[in-house]
Amino acid sequence: MALVLEFLILSLSIFLLFLLIKRNRTPKKACLPPGPVGLPFIGNLHQLGNSNLHEHLWRLSQKHGPLVYLRLGSRPALIVSSAKMAREIMKTRDLEFCSRPFLAATKKLSYNGFDLAFAPYGDYWREVRKICVVHVFSSIRVQSFRSIREDEVSRTIEKISKSALACKPFDLTTEMVSLTSTAISRAAFGKTYEIGGSDTERFLELLVETQAMASSLFLSDYFPCWGWLADKLTGMTYRLEKNFEAFDAFYKRIIDDYLDPNRPKPEREGSTILDILLQIYKDGSFKLQLTLDDIKAILTDIFLAGTDTSAITVNWAMAFLMKNPEAMRKAQEEVRGLFGNKGFVDEDDVQQLSYLKAVRNRTPKKACLPPGPVGLPFIGNLHQLGSSNLHEHLWRLSQKHGPLMYLRLGSRPTLIVSSAKMAREIMKTRDLEFCSRPVMTATNKITYNGLDLALAPYGDYWREVRKICAVHVFSSIRVQSFRSIREDEVSRMIEKISKSALASKPFNLTTEMVSLTSTAISRAAFGKTYEIGGSDTGRFLELLVETKAMASSLFLSDYFPCWGWLADKLTGLTYRLEKNFEEFDAFYKGIIDDNLDPNRPKPEREGSTILDILLQIYKDGSFKLQLTLDHIKAILTDIFLAGTDTSAVTVVWAMAFLMKNPEAMRKAQEEVRGLFGNKGFVDEDDVQQLPYLKAVVKETMRLQPTVPLLIPRETTKECSIGGYEIPTKTLVYVNVWAVGRDPENWESPFEFDPDRFMGSSIDLKGNDFELTPFGAGRRICPGIFIALFTVELSLANLLHKFDWEMPSGMNREDIDMNDVLPGIAPRMRDDLCLVPKAYATGHK
Repeated sequence: MALVLEFLILSLSIFLLFLLIKRNRTPKKACLPPGPVGLPFIGNLHQLGNSNLHEHLWRLSQKHGPLVYLRLGSRPALIVSSAKMAREIMKTRDLEFCSRPFLAATKKLSYNGFDLAFAPYGDYWREVRKICVVHVFSSIRVQSFRSIREDEVSRTIEKISKSALACKPFDLTTEMVSLTSTAISRAAFGKTYEIGGSDTERFLELLVETQAMASSLFLSDYFPCWGWLADKLTGMTYRLEKNFEAFDAFYKRIIDDYLDPNRPKPEREGSTILDILLQIYKDGSFKLQLTLDDIKAILTDIFLAGTDTSAITVNWAMAFLMKNPEAMRKAQEEVRGLFGNKGFVDEDDVQQLSYLKAVRNRTPKKACLPPGPVGLPFIGNLHQLGSSNLHEHLWRLSQKHGPLMYLRLGSRPTLIVSSAKMAREIMKTRDLEFCSRPVMTATNKITYNGLDLALAPYGDYWREVRKICAVHVFSSIRVQSFRSIREDEVSRMIEKISKSALASKPFNLTTEMVSLTSTAISRAAFGKTYEIGGSDTGRFLELLVETKAMASSLFLSDYFPCWGWLADKLTGLTYRLEKNFEEFDAFYKGIIDDNLDPNRPKPEREGSTILDILLQIYKDGSFKLQLTLDHIKAILTDIFLAGTDTSAVTVVWAMAFLMKNPEAMRKAQEEVRGLFGNKGFVDEDDVQQLPYLKAVVKETMRLQPTVPLLIPRETTKECSIGGYEIPTKTLVYVNVWAVGRDPENWESPFEFDPDRFMGSSIDLKGNDFELTPFGAGRRICPGIFIALFTVELSLANLLHKFDWEMPSGMNREDIDMNDVLPGIAPRMRDDLCLVPKAYATGHK
């Protein structure tokens, strides 16, 4: 491996030296327009990593003038930013500026420049332009498609009318894309590809991918000597070829259908664009003999130029009108004043609407993303995520950029939410649009391809498995059925601490709480204990720790789908993930086989464990969703990942806060001892009488939520929030750690003060968005009550039975709560070890 790296570095050095020598021998150029200074070799390419590129270039023009010169790799580039210069370019000197560059993606998609839009200037372009102007885009031809446009708009109005009757929100963005793509496909070849129609998914996927390819950056366009190799290594070349072949096959099927001699004759010859082009193809009397590739290239132009563009313009216009009520009023008064009693406004009527045309002319064409830090080319903002306290780092960025912050992690758009107001918008008001989960390499693998509840994408499967879990696994009756396990495990922990207190030795609360929670969950899950020092402990805990490490690891394939998988293989992450999955799968298999063994001794109570319950459903067959053994393993994985460290870490954080705040410790102990001082054990019924203890838990979860960045959500479609456009499949992280420190919601937000919750109605159940450590909405943690019972019961007994002191030679200030270990549930890097002192009327 080292030898390969040395060879690559040497080769690159020689190549760069060659370029430098060549550059120095190049004769001096003429006087160029002003522009920002570029870097060696790459020029100004690094300055193009902005999602609002047009705005970034405009800012450059404010500094350098209406003509800005850039060097993009080996390509000189000119940016024009004034009407005067635009006239010079596109009218006065049009002939010198009218060609097109040969770029990798557009050249491929246009069949080597056989189209109209991207073909270089020359004889071919002039001939194909004549054909298109006379036969495809003439005013007569455009008018011939009028009935299609009016029919599609009429159908949209009918859909909106139904939505209006039901008083339901209507998704204009999706509908306008459907309208334009359907209208163009009907005009092009007489078929519809509307949302929900036949072949829709295939057609729209191809169209979206083609648009993505046409706007992607190919290094071969800027570094001809070696960029092609980079494009191959990043997978861009393969992705482009694959998309081209798929769209070519799509066109081929349609054209073959048109050329089929047995095809039924259309009502009107030449009624579609494809009809017209095929007639020219067969004719042979034109100066340019069209080929089928020419036809496909022209059709690609029509689809690329005509779908999103018109749809986006209508959406922008409606968004501007909604934000400008006076303009909305004028536009509506104009159209209603002229055609108030008319059922449908047709294209002739539109010519009389001067104010509406003014609205159209003032509408821009680019989505508005939330603000965020400038990223680097290719990797975006990934380099800014290298902090163990990631939630704190993102909070600092939000102080600069706002409560909605946009990042680009490789190829993934990402939204960071850092205020209660925006959290409410995401998890309540717009919950349906933000309730899916991203498919990530590690979590997808360990959940058996998303067969679990917590990490499965939103859809029919998730709704069914959620019903099963809500009714049979996490119901209040089921949670109560495991009460004896929780109380028994806490009681055993108190016995261990009592022995340590007798010896006046420090007690490791961190290790003990992990043991308690993992043992309690394993007993509830399948009736076995895996406590520290118990049988099979090492095996089980090692697997659990490794699974958590995998779930929180960064896999490059999640952010660079084309080539990241190769990096993950080379770094060993893929092998490590596969190995962990196979071992945990074998572990589950052994337990399930044991449970299914007909010779297994009958349990005292049928359905006494979670595995019993899930296996009964598996055997039943009467549920809408037929559970498989993989479903069961995936659900068990959720329970172990979500239920061990999380509850344990919360108790440890609470004890750390209390140790550093003696007055809060005194109040909490006085409360529990005042009510139950002579009682041997504080049970779950008793805990309900301890409001200050519950306030301590809330305050702990405010300052140190167990999962500071809630499990990421993913948008199900493009949507608007806070005045910004959020793309579909955007990763969404709600930073509840930041929300808990928002001075708009909390007085003295950085102080540990449980009294703030005394007499307050704020709870942890997802109704108060200033405090949502368990999430909210459809994706709220289903195990919330198990977690709260475990945390409150453990904490009540720790405070009831013992006074706590620092180990010899240490004081309270030595508890470092800032140095944390990253992971799903970040915890203090150093275990919390305290010296227990038995309270006078303590455990008997």
